[in-house]
Amino acid sequence: MLASAELLAGLGLLFIGLKLLSGHLQQAMGRRVRILLKGATRSRIVGFVSGAITGAVVQSSNAVTLISANLVRGGALTTRDAIPVVAGANVGTSALVFVASVDLKVAVFYLIALVGLCYQFKLDRTPARREWLGVLLGLALLFLGLSLIKLAPQDVSPQTIAALLGDISLPVGFMIGLAVAVITQSASTATILCLASIGTGTIDLIDSFFIVLGANLGSGIATLVSAGGLKGTGRQLCFVHIFVKVTGCLAVYLVWLALPLAGIDPAAALLDFGQDQAPFAISLLFLALQLTGGLAVTLFCRESETLARRLSPPTREDHVSQPHFITDQAMEDPASALELVAQETNRLVRHLPELLPDLDQRAGDDGKVRAVHWRGARAICEATGQFLVELIDRHLTRADLDLALLLQEEQRLLHSLQDTLKDFGDLIDGYGEPPVLAFNLCESLRTMMLELAEAQTGTEADFDLVIALTADKSTALDRIRRTLATGDLGSGEEARNLLTAVSLFERSMWLAHRLAMTLRLRANEANREAPPHHLNRDKADADRS
Repeated sequence: MLASAELLAGLGLLFIGLKLLSGHLQQAMGRRVRILLKGATRSRIVGFVSGAITGAVVQSSNAVTLISANLVRGGALTTRDAIPVVAGANVGTSALVFVASVDLKVAVFYLIALVGLCYQFKLDRTPARREWLGVLLGLALLFLGLSLIKLAPQDVSPQTIAALLGDISLPVGFMIGLAVAVITQSASTATILCLASIGTGTIDLIDSFFIVLGANLGSGIATLVSAGGLKGTGRQLCFVHIFVKVTGCLAVYLVWLALPLAGIDPAAALLDFGQDQAPFAISLLFLALQLTGGLAVTLFCRESETLARRLSPPTREDHVSQPHFITDQAMEDPASALELVAQETNRLVRHLPELLPDLDQRAGDDGKVRAVHWRGARAICEATGQFLVELIDRHLTRADLDLALLLQEEQRLLHSLQDTLKDFGDLIDGYGEPPVLAFNLCESLRTMMLELAEAQTGTEADFDLVIALTADKSTALDRIRRTLATGDLGSGEEARNLLTAVSLFERSMWLAHRLAMTLRLRANEANREAPPHHLNRDKADADRS
């Protein structure tokens, strides 16, 4: 019973430690990671090294793959640029396995003490310190969990261990490793469990070889599970990740099969390679799996891209998810970059009506197409917001900084408005035939979005009209809510849905009101900086003469 409790507690601490480590590292270095990955376009070597560094930092090749996939969807990287990054990320994750092969029990105790004292003396007041303390706490819990896992078999008799694990066949070991990696979404976790088990004699080197082999393949499959709704170019890198895993497994397994033909015992050779230290030998095996697969896929980068495109061809969503104006090269000229952000923002505003159903033209309205437009617009909005954050770090002038902050506020409002319109549209789609109130709310909201989109190409008076139309309507909407509460417009589930529609309508109008005010302010600033019209005309006449 004690051994089971120690094993389960160790596994729990291991998983918590990995989660804390990965989460806090991404928060502490998330922006630097994205900048590092964006620099991977220079060459395959730079991409591979960037991926390895990122993998060592994030400690999850799956996470690096998904981050890279989002960069590809946002147009910051191409699939071919990102392939060496994904390949290198697998190598970077080997760092944790090597650290886990060392007995750090005493160091863990001091590490826990250090983190506890830092929290006690309020050294976590700044966000940056808080994230790094979270990283240290994750490391401490991870290795404390390993210590408990190593202790668990000591409380079990050799006869019990032999009865439980003695008859495990090699295919079963492979499937165990694969299952653990798919469940934990990490080959490192399964390998670390092997390190803990082999150090106590629970399993032998041959069992560990096949468990690690299965875990390596399982983590590739787990990437597809993590990808969720990613399709098209975003999903291509998930297949590249699987190519890395499959290639590594095949290469290493073929060597394992070939050694007996040369009169060499593969298990003895692996142990010799690890300097007679079984945990170190398993760590080297894990590294060999990542290196062989990663280098092979990087070397045949073009072929890997072609195969990935066949398995996951580009979709319409890929097209609508690409920014049309912002580029990394534009950051060299902040003033021009801000103008490009403004154009990207204006384009997103023009597409806001596409997020709502057109109830007058139901035959031509498709909820799935609107969902694609929403995901694409949201991806562009996130990419533009990240572009602004990196641009602000470039020590802008006072005027450029003011404009950047205004554009950042527009992006925040746009992001919220996109999500609110999507929720409202989904609610309306739930009706076969919308009630009169839902129909009127939807048509009114769509009209407001059309007015907001058209105001960008009009005059200041057009913005004033939108601001007036979207002004506070709480009195009228509260009257509707009271009517719904009496049951005059429906009851039960229908009334609750209509109340939700009223709330989403009110929030959308409020966001549109705020957005129109920021857009008018930006337009005013642009008009103030531009020379008067007659001066432009005089300058043009002078140029012609």
